[in-house]
Amino acid sequence: MFLAALLTATFLLTGSRQDAQPDLPKGAQGVWRAQSSNTDVTLTDVAFADSSRGWAVGVGGTVLHTSDGGTTWERQDSGTTVTLLKMSFVSPEEGWAVGKLGVVIHTRDGGKTWERQAADATLGLNLLGVSFVDAQTGWVMTERGSVMLKTEDGGKTWARQFISNTGLRSDLAFVDARQGWAVFAGGSLLRTSEGGETWAHQPGVNGVQLGTTGAFFLDENNGWISGWRGKRQGLGSGLQFLRFLTDGMVARTTDGGATWTRHDSDTGHTLRDVAFVDALRGWAVGAFGTIVGSDDGGITWIPWPSGTEAGLRGVAFVDRNNGWAVGEDGTILKFGPL
Repeated sequence: MFLAALLTATFLLTGSRQDAQPDLPKGAQGVWRAQSSNTDVTLTDVAFADSSRGWAVGVGGTVLHTSDGGTTWERQDSGTTVTLLKMSFVSPEEGWAVGKLGVVIHTRDGGKTWERQAADATLGLNLLGVSFVDAQTGWVMTERGSVMLKTEDGGKTWARQFISNTGLRSDLAFVDARQGWAVFAGGSLLRTSEGGETWAHQPGVNGVQLGTTGAFFLDENNGWISGWRGKRQGLGSGLQFLRFLTDGMVARTTDGGATWTRHDSDTGHTLRDVAFVDALRGWAVGAFGTIVGSDDGGITWIPWPSGTEAGLRGVAFVDRNNGWAVGEDGTILKFGPL
């Protein structure tokens, strides 16, 4: 009798915890909810053309598509089994995805069909960034090396643009046909104001040790970088060691990257990607299901419940009420009204 009562109480308590609403920040008008991706592969990036039509890419050449805001996701044939890392869509029909081993794929019909591009130009290097500003003009960034790739005919041909820094890169962002940034893993940047014809070095984010993973520029002045930071600590007798503080580093610029101010989120976890809807509202996602939001341009960050411990790799918003995050184990989350 006692055992039956104990089991019943345990069931009721467990059920109440599962059904309970997450503890949302004060004044929250939205919530993150899980969507079914019908896959368990790691998803690395997400892009939406509007509040209904979007794509997610990931390991094994995975491309997922939704036409109903993520209520249902269907797999598209990408034509490759190579891991895809980033993508860029300029309309509901036209988009590009890039990945490891120099893979660039392009669609003109919303992903119903994908074709390979730039096979000779990429030299088989891993591609960590792609940014198109219209159906003709775009750039692809290699993981390392001395070149950036640019197309002015939708990817039919690609020209190499030489850059001075050959270090490890993390992300690429263009806001128009002339203004763009290449972000390096150590926190520095290269900026172009001439469509990539020349690139100028920018010191980037200050810190003893930094790792940057994602970048987002709203316009030629306002931009954000996500990642992690570390600092040196003394052991006595002049000895030091580098302590990695994965505290959710976010840095903000209001002068086009000339200067940066760090506004760490204190999550204890690396932040993998960042996106802003406007100059005030933004989001960053990262390890162990971490999601943080800002309503003051990235100066302060508030933790949000995600309902998952899966690492999140990409985030995208089309307006203040519609956003998506993707990550490990096929995780897709949508932000929407309560």
